[in-house]
Amino acid sequence: MSIKRVVVVGATGAIGEPITKALLAAGFEVTAFTRSLSEHTFPPGVRVSPVDDYEDVAGLTEALKGQHALISTIAIGGAAYQKNLLDAAIAAGVTRFMPSEFGGDLQNAKVKTLPIFADKIAVEEYAAQKCKGTSTSYTFVSVNAFLDWGLVNHGLLLDLAGKKIQMVDRGETAFTANTVKFIAQGVLAVLQNLDATANRAVRLNQAVVTQTQLLGLSKKYAGSEGWEVDTVSTETLEQKANQNLQENPADPAAYVLPYVKRTVYGSDCGCNFDGRDDNDVLGLRKMTDEELEQMIKGLVKRSNLLAISSLEEYRVSHAEE
Repeated sequence: MSIKRVVVVGATGAIGEPITKALLAAGFEVTAFTRSLSEHTFPPGVRVSPVDDYEDVAGLTEALKGQHALISTIAIGGAAYQKNLLDAAIAAGVTRFMPSEFGGDLQNAKVKTLPIFADKIAVEEYAAQKCKGTSTSYTFVSVNAFLDWGLVNHGLLLDLAGKKIQMVDRGETAFTANTVKFIAQGVLAVLQNLDATANRAVRLNQAVVTQTQLLGLSKKYAGSEGWEVDTVSTETLEQKANQNLQENPADPAAYVLPYVKRTVYGSDCGCNFDGRDDNDVLGLRKMTDEELEQMIKGLVKRSNLLAISSLEEYRVSHAEE
C-alpha cells in the first residue's frame, strides 16, 4: 500500500515543522494533531485535528480513521503517551507508525541504560509486540545530533551567537549529525520505502564531524576572538546528570541536556553511524566537507544570527529555505 494521508503529532516543533513542510512539498495530505486552544498557524494545506486527551484511545482512534501513517515528534516528557497513539493507530488500521525517536541510537546497549530514554525504549518494545499480526508496522529513526539546530540553540554542539562551546572529551570524538531538513527528508524516504523500513530502526547519517572541526569552521567565519571554551568528559556529564536527576527529578533542565550530550559524544553510545547507517536504503547521501563549511558560513552570515535567542527566531530566519 502506498502512503498518502499522514498525521503529524508535534507539527510545530523543531523536527515536526520541517517534516510537515517536506510532506506537503512531496504531495502528501497532512493532518496536524494540536491542542484545541492552540493559536499556531500552519502552512496552507495542513488539516488541523484538535486533540486534547492523549489518554483517550477511542478518541484518538476516531481521529486516525482513514489515515495511512502516524509520525510522532512529541517531546521526551510525553513519550509514554505514544503507546496510546499506537493502540489507536492499530485500531484505525494505520499502515506505518513512527514514534518520536530522532536522537541517539536506542538500539545501543549503553544508551539503553540512560534513564531519560526509558519511556522511548518502552515504546519501542511495546511497538514490537503490539504490531505483530496487525496491518500496522513501525519504523524508529535515529539521527544522533541535530546539526544546524545544534549550532544555534541550547549549546548542544556549540553556541554560535554567544561564541561558547562545552568541549566534550577534548572535542576529538567523531559523531553523526543531521540537519533538520535532512531528517525530514529521511522521514519522507521511509514513507516512500515501506517494505525496506518495516519493523526496524533506521539510522540517518548526513555528516560525521568533531567538535574541534565545528569550532574551527565557526571561528573562521564568526571570528576567532572572544570564544568561551569549557571542557568536560562524557563520564562527568553522566555523573552530573544522574546526581541532578536524583536530587531534583522535577527539573528536567538540569539533566536532560547532559544525558543527550552523553549520547551525542559517547563512542560507547554508538554516536558515529558510519558503516551502520541506512542512507543507501533511503536514497540519501552524506554532506561533503565543502557543504558543511558553506552551511556554517551561511549560519554566521545571517544578518540576525547574533540576535538569535530562541528557536522561533531560528525558524523565521530559515523561512525561505
